[in-house]
Amino acid sequence: RLLQDMQRELTASLEDDKAVHEQLDCWCKTNEREKTAAIEAGEQKERELEAFLGEALAKMQELKAKRDAALEEVNRDEVALQQASTLRMEENKAFHA
Repeated sequence: RLLQDMQRELTASLEDDKAVHEQLDCWCKTNEREKTAAIEAGEQKERELEAFLGEALAKMQELKAKRDAALEEVNRDEVALQQASTLRMEENKAFHA
């Protein structure tokens, strides 16, 4: 009788252990799929962001070059305006003299 009771306890314990093992196995597989998918999505996002940063850097360099060219043009125009104003004043003095 004692052996039969032990057999029943062991069988019940085995069934509980099997159920726990199935739950943990399912959780592990599900967790691994989810984490793998999350890692892949993160790596894809990283590649997209790196591409975007490369494009943004190129755009910044282009805009800086345009800005520098515009500033040089403004500076040349200011010098030309100053020279024209000076010439105009000299001509005006000569005309009134």
